[in-house]
Amino acid sequence: MKLFGTKLLEKFTATPDPLRQPLSQRVNVHAWSAQSVGKTRTHMEDSALAFTMELFLPERPVTLGIYMVADGMGGHDNGEIASKIAIQISVDSLQKFLIDPLLRGELLPSHQEVINILEDAFTRAQEQVLRTVSGGGTTLTLAVLLEKHLYFGHIGDSRLYFRSSHADLQPLTQDHSLVRRLVDLGQISEVEALHHPQRNVLFRALGQTEGFKADLGHLDLVEPSQLLICTDGLWGLAEEEELLRVIKSEPVGGNIAKQLCELANTAGGTDNISVIFVEIK
Repeated sequence: MKLFGTKLLEKFTATPDPLRQPLSQRVNVHAWSAQSVGKTRTHMEDSALAFTMELFLPERPVTLGIYMVADGMGGHDNGEIASKIAIQISVDSLQKFLIDPLLRGELLPSHQEVINILEDAFTRAQEQVLRTVSGGGTTLTLAVLLEKHLYFGHIGDSRLYFRSSHADLQPLTQDHSLVRRLVDLGQISEVEALHHPQRNVLFRALGQTEGFKADLGHLDLVEPSQLLICTDGLWGLAEEEELLRVIKSEPVGGNIAKQLCELANTAGGTDNISVIFVEIK
């Protein structure tokens, strides 16, 4: 699935005007992460990973960030196992095909090579979930930051948001849920989707045998940006305006991820919550 046509991609990568700060020659990345079991659940079925690496080799310095969340489904044990497998297998693929070559001083991979690595990670995670977790499944939303390039893969209804001076908290992912499809078809409204009895039904996820396909995408970053990766335990309880209010109000260096978890719990905390917030300067 091609997520961005030319016009939409230009919206995110347009050249900033002189009043906006361009990215520095060396990209600086800071990430914050937080989790909460919520107020009504007794068991954590989310898994997450936040990893940032600065590599200084004689060939060239490299900044690499890997961030992902997985929201398990299928009951007390199956959901936990499925989400853990999704993270573990994805990291294993990225270690083998992306991190290890960088450590050996090899050339940076091309855009298509990174996309292929992400596709392989999702395929391997799918195969392992099917082999290991009968009746279980999980979402997986994954972002890779390599220098000034953002790559991402997604399946399910966790989300990746992007924010810059040109995009004020825009989702880069599309929910693979029944209610999202009904909204897109004009059969229900966005407000009705929030309270629909089948709002948690997914038509695409790791562990499903039919229709498996991860959405993959890429952005070139030209100015300071922020990423928010989260499970529906956050975005399902807080409007984007509320998320943005917390992001804008948190002092520099504050744990925005923790504050966003608290926002979801204040709104009811009806699900597990996983949040990763990344600043790119």
